[in-house]
Amino acid sequence: MQHDHPVDDAGGSDRTPTVSALLPCYNAQAFIAETLRCLARQTWPKLEILIGDDASTDRTLEMVTAFSEGRDNVRIIARAQNLGWLANTNNLMENASGNLMFFAFHDDLVAPTYVQRLVTALDKNPRAVLAYSDLELTELDGSRELIVFDGLSQGRGPVARGLRMALRLPGWWVPNRGLFRAEAFHRIGGIKRHDKGEFAADWPWLVHMAILGELHRVPEVLCQKFYKKTSLSKRWNNTPDEWKAVARSTVREIQQSNLDPWSKAALTACVKLRHSFPKLQRHLPGSLKDSVKHMLDRFTYLS
Repeated sequence: MQHDHPVDDAGGSDRTPTVSALLPCYNAQAFIAETLRCLARQTWPKLEILIGDDASTDRTLEMVTAFSEGRDNVRIIARAQNLGWLANTNNLMENASGNLMFFAFHDDLVAPTYVQRLVTALDKNPRAVLAYSDLELTELDGSRELIVFDGLSQGRGPVARGLRMALRLPGWWVPNRGLFRAEAFHRIGGIKRHDKGEFAADWPWLVHMAILGELHRVPEVLCQKFYKKTSLSKRWNNTPDEWKAVARSTVREIQQSNLDPWSKAALTACVKLRHSFPKLQRHLPGSLKDSVKHMLDRFTYLS
């Protein structure tokens, strides 16, 4: 089995590392002022706020420009043409100067201690490549839900972590609201398009991240997500063909990881089997169906 290969620690020789808040935005005038205020209130002393305006047609660029006035730690990259969220985000990662970084999505709000708490968690756990908190989700109708994603951070090897993320356990997307080491981005090569475009491209990214190292949960709500009609995930179609494309992309990330060949093969086979199980179970007798499901569930919870 492959062992973890931790990336550089959070502080290195500098115990106050620079953190880059990456804010990709497009036509976000309705909510981005609140997001910017949250970033301005962070207690962490070395915070870079890097904003990528993706050729907005509303007042977004005007608003972020006004926010940047008098703030030396804010940089704006104004796109001449719309790149899409994925290319915009990858470019921000490439241009960030921080040892650590996080996605400050324009429909998310973070607590004043968000950066401080997550930097501390990474500093205490050199095996972790990413630290994240619990999350409060507000739906379109105003209803709220606490989202907790646990089970990846302690005592599990890269194959078990990769499988748990690859199987999209409930709340799998929450770590994408976490703080990660810049070196992890360079090792993975960014968030990648697949043959259906940008749909759920954060899933393969997080699978590879989980293979690289631990995803460390901080058990408190430091992030709030607000779904809007304009939220990207609300505009996706969620078709079977799109999910198949993302599954293929996940397999590619596994194959490009630093796992040994046997681990890659085992993880790939389980991902393919789990992805095919809803279709497969319709053709299996009851006893065999239960056996296959039991095997997958047992493998999911390997320690």
